[in-house]
Amino acid sequence: VCQSLGKHTPGQGVGEWGVMADSETAHQPPSNNKEAMQHATRDMFVKVSDYVQGEVAATSQDYKLLEAMHAATTEKFQSLTTQASSLSSDMGTLQQKTKELQPVLDQVDVLEASVSELHETANMLDAYSKRVEAKYKDLMASRHS
Repeated sequence: VCQSLGKHTPGQGVGEWGVMADSETAHQPPSNNKEAMQHATRDMFVKVSDYVQGEVAATSQDYKLLEAMHAATTEKFQSLTTQASSLSSDMGTLQQKTKELQPVLDQVDVLEASVSELHETANMLDAYSKRVEAKYKDLMASRHS
């Protein structure tokens, strides 16, 4: 009887000698206790078989979903790996360019200090020239008076 379970489809019952019975035969009213027991047994096997098939189908769907999720996750991690590798490469390039530019940046710092010093000297010279001009005007005003 159990060997024939794997070969039946929903709506079929298992006959007395392991032969598949169709739905009409499986659902006929029993005529005595032995037939009632056989009928109940066939009905039980059909229902258990349907249940097991449903469980297998649900498990199969779960497995397919897990496969799809795994594929999507793998693809995402590959994308992230590529991005991380690209970022690492770009970081190395930026560090190399910074090293190459460092002497120029140092020269800019020196030039900025020189410009600040020159600006300070120009302000001092401007203040001195204004004092000289004021003295000159005083001197010229005192000569004309």
